[in-house]
Amino acid sequence: MTTTHFHPEHALGAQTFSGEATYLVNRAQADDLKAKGPGYIEMFKGLSEAVARRLEGVELPRPDVVYGDSHDLDLGGRIVELRATGRAHSRGDQVVRVPDADVLFTGDLVETGQFAIFPWFPPHDTDVSGLRWLAVMERLAADPPETVVPGHGDIGGADLLGDVRDYLRLLRDETWKRRDSAVSEETTAAEIKALMLELHPEWTGREWIENAVACLCAEHSHPHQDE
Repeated sequence: MTTTHFHPEHALGAQTFSGEATYLVNRAQADDLKAKGPGYIEMFKGLSEAVARRLEGVELPRPDVVYGDSHDLDLGGRIVELRATGRAHSRGDQVVRVPDADVLFTGDLVETGQFAIFPWFPPHDTDVSGLRWLAVMERLAADPPETVVPGHGDIGGADLLGDVRDYLRLLRDETWKRRDSAVSEETTAAEIKALMLELHPEWTGREWIENAVACLCAEHSHPHQDE
């Protein structure tokens, strides 16, 4: 059993299988679960009463096996490849590939019909990186599978990878162009949000655009910040 990253709607269901299956994640995700998991549970409880009820009494899953960059599972002759991508949507993102079925599970690196979720909450959480996320998407799109299972939204094909890559690339270019021209971050966010809504009027998650701009503005100021 594995999860793509530590956020509650992805990782907390693992407790259901505690004692019945081996829970396997990469080192960065294990560290995120331990250090940031409790805070994210409390934050999610504040989203609504319905979410709070679902999270009542929840326990953080504890990994049984922690790997470094890669791990291959043999499920009775079917190989499942677990690959840590490095910091992107979170510090411990992982993709899961099933080569013989040509399927890739991406977690929140990819969403269908939704603007990329940027959990940019300074000073509490600034692990998301627009630049490293774009680099991950460029690698994934260069060797696309037939089927992509996103973190949220409908299952699709390789075009989902290209959609996210192109969005992040345009987001970076438009943000940095304005910052190079000394446009304020507030104006930059407003102009880019208007542009993205014009290009993708049917996409949901528009509230994440400003977070993405703020993240990329920070990376524009410190493009070589440490991992």
